[in-house]
Amino acid sequence: MQINRLITVALKSSIKEKQLNGTYTIKYNEIKPYKVQREDLTDEISASIYGANVVNMLRLSSPKKDLEKFLLTKVNESIDNISKYFIFINDATYKIKSVKSNWIDIERL
Repeated sequence: MQINRLITVALKSSIKEKQLNGTYTIKYNEIKPYKVQREDLTDEISASIYGANVVNMLRLSSPKKDLEKFLLTKVNESIDNISKYFIFINDATYKIKSVKSNWIDIERL
């Protein structure tokens, strides 16, 4: 992994808060910034797995695999599930599609 190709992303958790009028808003709490290497998913295997939305997909991997280790603990949790976590790159929001021990696949919302 080349250190000069690392970008900073923000891992955030989402919380639904009920407003006075009864509607819900989503608030994001930042967990921690991470340095990751970014890879676009454009190969045929990824296209067959994720379908037409492969253009919105990215694969991230962190140098010490600390982001992957943290998210792997959330995969089988019932209360603090992986679906409550989002990754922010610049001004774009990404939801986590899959977590493996060596990488994370995310999709742009």
